[in-house]
Amino acid sequence: MLTRLSAFAQMLRTDPLGGLIFLAMFAVAILLSLILHECAHGYVALKCGDPTAKYMGRLTLDPRKHLDPMGTVFMVLLGFGWAKPVPVNPRNYRNPKRDDILVSIAGICMNLVLFLVSMLLYVVLIRKASSSSSVVAWIREFLYMLCSINVSLAVFNLLPIPPLDGYHVVNDILLKGRLQLDYQTFRIAQIVLLVLCFSGALSGILSTVNNWLMNSAFRFFLSIIH
Repeated sequence: MLTRLSAFAQMLRTDPLGGLIFLAMFAVAILLSLILHECAHGYVALKCGDPTAKYMGRLTLDPRKHLDPMGTVFMVLLGFGWAKPVPVNPRNYRNPKRDDILVSIAGICMNLVLFLVSMLLYVVLIRKASSSSSVVAWIREFLYMLCSINVSLAVFNLLPIPPLDGYHVVNDILLKGRLQLDYQTFRIAQIVLLVLCFSGALSGILSTVNNWLMNSAFRFFLSIIH
C-alpha cells in the first residue's frame, strides 16, 4: 500500500499536472470497471426473471449506488477490490441452478470483455497511431490502466471465497449448490478474505496470473494486427 501511495505522491511532486491527469484517468478506469461489473450482475439477473436490482436502483452508472468504501480503497492501493454486491432474489429465477451461475459469472465476463477490448485498442494504437502527441500517449495510458484493472478484477473475483463471484461459481458448478453457509460462517469467510488482502498473501499469486494474462493478450493481438 505504502509503495503505491509513495508513487502517487512522487508523481504529483515531480509533474503536478501529469500526476493529476493520471489520477483522474485512474479514478475513471476504476469507476467504470467496478460499476459495469455490478451492472452486469443486475442486468443478467433481470433477464433471468429477478427485477430486485432494478427496483433498488442498481441498474445505473451512478457511482454512489455501487461503490463500497473499503473495496474501492483496496482497488486503489492494492490493485484488486470490490463494489457493493448487487441484491438478487434467486427465488425469482426461471431456472434457479442455471440462472445463479449466469448471474454469478456476469461481472467476471464483463471485466474480461473490457480487458480484451481495451487491450485490442491499446495494441492498435501502438501499431497504427503514428502520432507522438501527448493526447495519444495519455489515451494509451488510459487503455493500459483499463486492461490492468479489469484483468485484476476478473482474477480476484474468481477466488472461491465469499462474497466473491468465484464462491458462487464453485458452489453451483462443482458442488451442485450443496454448500450453504450460515451468517456466522459467511462473516468468517469475509474476515479471512480481508486478512489475506491486508497481509499481502494474495498479491504475489494474483500479480503472477494478471501479468501472464496481460502479456498473453498483448502478444496475441500484436500477432494478428499488421
